Amino acid sequence: MPGFITTDDGGWEFRFDDPIATELPVHDPFEQQGPEIPSYLDKPDHWKNYSDMVLYELELLLRKFFKSKEGEKNWEKGNAYMRKYTCSMMFEQLYGRKVSMSNKDDLTRLRRLPKLLSYYSTRVQKCGSIRGRKTNKTIYTLSLRMYRNRPPYSLRLRIEWLSEQGKLPVWQNMKLPNDDLKPGHARNKRTDENMRARREKARQLYNERYADRAR
Repeated sequence: MPGFITTDDGGWEFRFDDPIATELPVHDPFEQQGPEIPSYLDKPDHWKNYSDMVLYELELLLRKFFKSKEGEKNWEKGNAYMRKYTCSMMFEQLYGRKVSMSNKDDLTRLRRLPKLLSYYSTRVQKCGSIRGRKTNKTIYTLSLRMYRNRPPYSLRLRIEWLSEQGKLPVWQNMKLPNDDLKPGHARNKRTDENMRARREKARQLYNERYADRAR
């Protein structure tokens, strides 16, 4: 279904690439090692991350998506115009269909996506415009640099990633991701300050506009 069109997120149309999702292999690196859990996964939060198969599936597809964008001008040259996505847009990009709000699996995937998209974003907006269309949904500005410089968020996927590099998982390279990029903020300090200043200006204009009505 090359170049399929989606009309989600406010009724506008986007022409996406082929969906990324295919039949997904699931690897368990411990299936031959017996029941003992490795020391780098023996904490509850580490094991919870590793055991989250929805997180694993989504990030596997997302990193395949990033891989497919390598070499594209809009992604390599820092042009943010084509790198903005909402969660529902990215779901469509990965699976080739819209989210079904009656499907529990889809809703679970949709709840996991914000964490992953934030992890690979340089900026997260509470709302804004994408391809010239306004949306009230959270917007994530994705980055190939974040993809290249960051290990997988999913510890299960990270073990596979380390194996491809000929590395063994140890506690130093299996630490939980520590990322707190929230909506309304950017990783670059100057960009983050500009976003804060715009919010403050908008707040002042709103207060001035409705000051007379409050009297």
